[in-house]
Amino acid sequence: MKHIIEKQKYLSLNPTTKEIVAEFQMMNKEEIEEIILATVEAQKEWKKIPAPSRGEALLKIADLLEKRADEWGQLLTTEVGKCIRDGVAEVYRSVSILRFFAGEGYRMTGETIPSKQEGVLAYTKQQPLGTVGVITPWNVPLAIPIWKIAPALVAGNSVVWKPANQSLLISQKLVALFEEAGLPKNLVAMVQAEGPVVGDTFAENENIKAVSFTGSNKTGKIINKLLATRGIRFQAEMGGKNPFIIMADADIEQACKDIVAGGLLDAGQRCTATSRIFVHTSIYPAFREKMLEVLETVKLGPPTEEASIIGPVVDQGQYENIWSYINQAKLDGATLIYGGDEPEEEWAKNGYFIKPKLFDNVSQDMTIAKEEIFGPVLALIQFSDFDECLKQANAIEYGLSSTIYTKDISAAMKYVDEIESGLVHINLPSTYSEPQMPFGGIKSTGIGGFRELGTHAIKFYTEWKTVYVRTK
Repeated sequence: MKHIIEKQKYLSLNPTTKEIVAEFQMMNKEEIEEIILATVEAQKEWKKIPAPSRGEALLKIADLLEKRADEWGQLLTTEVGKCIRDGVAEVYRSVSILRFFAGEGYRMTGETIPSKQEGVLAYTKQQPLGTVGVITPWNVPLAIPIWKIAPALVAGNSVVWKPANQSLLISQKLVALFEEAGLPKNLVAMVQAEGPVVGDTFAENENIKAVSFTGSNKTGKIINKLLATRGIRFQAEMGGKNPFIIMADADIEQACKDIVAGGLLDAGQRCTATSRIFVHTSIYPAFREKMLEVLETVKLGPPTEEASIIGPVVDQGQYENIWSYINQAKLDGATLIYGGDEPEEEWAKNGYFIKPKLFDNVSQDMTIAKEEIFGPVLALIQFSDFDECLKQANAIEYGLSSTIYTKDISAAMKYVDEIESGLVHINLPSTYSEPQMPFGGIKSTGIGGFRELGTHAIKFYTEWKTVYVRTK
């Protein structure tokens, strides 16, 4: 989807057809500050509502979203190019996240701790931070905002939300859905503005008590430095270069299917996407043959068609960036063994379609093995020694997700202990996650030490108060 800013207006284009989807007036710093003040006022009453009742509000949002799953799925297809089945799947994932965090309203617990002093009651309680900033990406434009906003709301906060420009229509409609479900106006307020303007405003405005960010490493580190001047809480989930290790005893056919699921759905535009595939030398020829066979079944096509597994990438910038990595891989000496031709059908002429690429003869020093591509590009690396493979898998700055395929429990457990990633999968795709489990990365992927999703998520949006009461 190519996006154009002209005279403070932003035009969003359908990545399949390049037709205009929506037009937005971009905000300046003063307008953002006015919105922050409005959310501060909304939070004053919201925090007084009991946490279980705040959770009930999330259930209403979930019900509305579920009833309109097909409509929302189509919206994701139109604005960011998700294949229709993946768009609908993201809607249902979002519904599950909302329902999980609705229950967290009943789990906003503290502790009663015995005092050493007679006649003293000692206990703790969780309280909301106040107004928080949320910055989200375009690749998961519904589920990621919800998994940040839902715990913030149930904890009693208000939210100033800066979505990616590529998904402004989706975001605008989500805010409208919140209000339709009965949330107070301005409790969740969306700002459409360029990233640097929002980052500067969040950093300087004393009313913003914390910021949760998902996006690129470069942007996350810039925001972290800006916020450090006030010392406020910051949570960042950023890039990934996720390894997929296939041992000699692996189920090759299942591994190939899960590489497609983990590496190519959403055109590979996921931070948890499979990128580097390490294959044991003894099964390499058989694996490569099966992988090529499975790739022939992966249909690249219009995202509105049920049969399509991969649609377009999101916009011109993303399209050009992915191609720069593909061309660099060739220059570095990697061998392209699948995806040498591009679609020539009528449906592909106006869209940002890239056929999946599979590279062989990849070495650790190549760009394709080190940098996040965020596209449908897979790299094959052979190994014979498991310990050496682990070293290579860990020899990058990122630490988000990882996968091993093996029937050997000891090898699997060794992998769990030694792989440097926040998410670890055994015989599952690298993108697999559930809302009740914590989500997040280590190393350069994560900043702040707080996890998203699961019961951990609430911790970022609350502060603890210790109370002593003389009872005698």
